[in-house]
Amino acid sequence: MTTQSVSIKPERQLSIRRQRQLLPRPGIGQVRLNLGAVGLSPLGVQVVGTVDAVGREAVGFAAGDRVALRIPGSKPAFPRIASERDLIGIPKDISFDDAAAILPAGLMARTIVKQLRPIGRSNRVHIATDDFGADRFVAAWARHLGATVVSDADVQPTDVRITTADFAAARRWKFGHGLAQVAAADVFQLIREGAFAEVDVRIHPLGDATRIQNEIEQKRMAGPVVLMPADVTLAA
Repeated sequence: MTTQSVSIKPERQLSIRRQRQLLPRPGIGQVRLNLGAVGLSPLGVQVVGTVDAVGREAVGFAAGDRVALRIPGSKPAFPRIASERDLIGIPKDISFDDAAAILPAGLMARTIVKQLRPIGRSNRVHIATDDFGADRFVAAWARHLGATVVSDADVQPTDVRITTADFAAARRWKFGHGLAQVAAADVFQLIREGAFAEVDVRIHPLGDATRIQNEIEQKRMAGPVVLMPADVTLAA
């Protein structure tokens, strides 16, 4: 089999160079991002993508690294420039859609089952309904640990009761610098092991962002929903 080399015309190279020069430059401790996917849910907005360039004193990430960034508020957005302190690294074997959809609620679930209401194997766990939908992820994590999730109708004794106050506390929980990456590693491991396989995740094109946001805000859709740019695949 013969191979042929492909060359880029000088004018094309110049065009690409000019386009890159027009992009915002990352400052001290910052990185520039390329969008991979956006996750929407009642818990907020999760952006994932790849590092395109790094600024001075940004030593935690390099160009090509895959990262996640939580966006304040509920409106879909993509900041091209971000502080590296706000990023969570994504392993190569975790797909963009899984990271965008599962990471926010997964971190909440971890906070509850590991820190607020520790759950062990053979525990009987009652989980209150969460208006933001995080109860599904807590239930999935509890079952993965070997616990039994019981309903309101179950008359047998309960070892652990997870209340609406626990969900509220988990939403307020703040991870220190570096600790979010440690917590995320646990979430990624459960994704690998299929713990959240029964959680329904919908995939939509990025152009549906406004409509999806409205449906979530009006509680016609629980999420999580992943918005994918047309030029990005779902492969890990």
